[in-house]
Amino acid sequence: MKNTFMKILRILMLLVSLFSGAIGYVIYENTLSEWWIPVGVALMIAAATFPFYKKWSWLTTDDSKILNFLCHLICVGTMSYALFLAGNYWLVDPASTQEEEVVVQKKYVEKHKKTRRVGRRRYVADGVRKEYYMEVTFANGTVKALHVSLSTYNKTRQGATKTLTLQKGFFGLPVITKGL
Repeated sequence: MKNTFMKILRILMLLVSLFSGAIGYVIYENTLSEWWIPVGVALMIAAATFPFYKKWSWLTTDDSKILNFLCHLICVGTMSYALFLAGNYWLVDPASTQEEEVVVQKKYVEKHKKTRRVGRRRYVADGVRKEYYMEVTFANGTVKALHVSLSTYNKTRQGATKTLTLQKGFFGLPVITKGL
């Protein structure tokens, strides 16, 4: 019974880490900051909690310092990355709302092949999935590629201006709240 419970906990911890990383990435797409800021905060939190790396031996089933430290770094790092960005995004200051005109530098479409399963080990092509992006330049010179809907992509022309609503996040990073 204990073995089964430990296996379930390990799988659950893997899923929580993957889910945290995915949530952090999705929120980062609407946050205007350099990539290293949230990653640096997550690494600082993981480094600050370094003395607890030995507690991860239940997950690794080993007393290896390197393995437990890497497990601590990955698990705590991804969770703190997601929590930092989520706290910044969901605890925005409504009084700091500002509209900013951005210039659309370029529009592009990313195509991804879709497949479907038709047998035990056989997959066949099932069309193409398209994702629409606009590369915009802010007033301060920052360039960011934004994931947009098809209707926004069709309405916006290259070289035109677009109005985005920004709010200051809880930790000071600006967040795009409207305009996409």
